[in-house]
Amino acid sequence: METAAERARRVLGKGIRKKRFRRLKKWEVKNRYMLGLMFADDIKVSDMAERIGVSPRTVQAWIYEGRIPKDKNIEKICKELDCPEDILFRELK
Repeated sequence: METAAERARRVLGKGIRKKRFRRLKKWEVKNRYMLGLMFADDIKVSDMAERIGVSPRTVQAWIYEGRIPKDKNIEKICKELDCPEDILFRELK
């Protein structure tokens, strides 16, 4: 007789595929300053999102798609990265 763990391993190991990450059609960093400061301070996208109070997808949109955050989020980003707004978002405006 098969235990529940053995059955689960047998059934789940059959190659179930689930998309876990959004695939970008092209990787292009639009906000190099923000990404560079995050890299220098060793801050992951998920950590930054948690600190600011948004989803990781939103932070990715700011970095890779060049979206401009709302004013309240710009203040939080500048505080976390210790960098003025005109440097972080000057190329995007």
